[in-house]
Amino acid sequence: MKVRLLSFSTLLLALTPAAGFAQSAPERVVLKMDISQPSLFSNQRKDVFKGTVDDKSGTTVLEVTCSAGASAWLGLSRIDEACAVSGNGTIKNPNNPSQTLPRISYSGGFTVEAKADGYTDAKTILANYLRAGAAGAENSSFKGNVVMKPENPSASARALGDALIKNLQQTATGAAAVTYDTEIDAVRFEGFTVPHVGLRDSASCSWTGDAIYAYANDAWQMKFNVKCGDRSFALEGNMPLVDAAAGSPHQQEYKLNLVLPGPGGGDPFAAADPFATVDGVTGTIKLTNSGRSTKDGVYDTVKVQGELDGTGVPLELTRSFAEILVVFGRTWFGA
Repeated sequence: MKVRLLSFSTLLLALTPAAGFAQSAPERVVLKMDISQPSLFSNQRKDVFKGTVDDKSGTTVLEVTCSAGASAWLGLSRIDEACAVSGNGTIKNPNNPSQTLPRISYSGGFTVEAKADGYTDAKTILANYLRAGAAGAENSSFKGNVVMKPENPSASARALGDALIKNLQQTATGAAAVTYDTEIDAVRFEGFTVPHVGLRDSASCSWTGDAIYAYANDAWQMKFNVKCGDRSFALEGNMPLVDAAAGSPHQQEYKLNLVLPGPGGGDPFAAADPFATVDGVTGTIKLTNSGRSTKDGVYDTVKVQGELDGTGVPLELTRSFAEILVVFGRTWFGA
């Protein structure tokens, strides 16, 4: 056993993995989730979001257990949502991916604070690095904050919604004047930092920007500035939830189209072209629904299978977005 650890630690010191650098070819991250949301029908029960994020750099397993949703007494007021986080992360030998070592232990949790209009401090989600060969132990955490569905969205979130409406109006056909529902649900990220996987020179990624769910087109619209190590990326795009093709074993799909604007990127308001390769993060996230459903079509049991491809961005950026989907699973897959 000692020989194996020493061999791996030597590789950790000698090799700089591709995770920290932009790639000319897509880098794939696989996302799997098992979601149970009994609180949709009983506020005395807790929801559980179990997720696995896997790529060539390592595997992260997270379990997020949350109290019932944000409404109290006929939906007339908000209550705190408390979520506990647990899990672990392993790293893979860059020269032999079948060789792995435990690297991170996740604990703690977060609270969506009702009196602070959905403010959520990320520093209470702990990510403690275990010793692996020559790589030492370290106490760390997620960083920054998120504001979850505030009553008064930020100016940048409203601007993103206005830009979407303008685009829809410009591309509308038929009627001379088309009106759209301008209501949005907003999530604001302020330096929200996902800890790195734990390999040598791998970078943590910090997310600042907005994700809005626009009722005008029933899709998430997103605009972020992401910093991974000393490199920064502007990303914008959408993630509509659509019905799966007839005969598919699953019922719904998220179509992610989060692109770098400008040459090599794409239209942040358009659906992803399945035959085009663009710089950014694209992919399909498949939802298999079962159990009971609310009147809005949200199911209490969901299995998620996704493949996210990052092009022209570090692998850590794509991986960190997948981890955001797991940590805030209720936002993307719940009510």
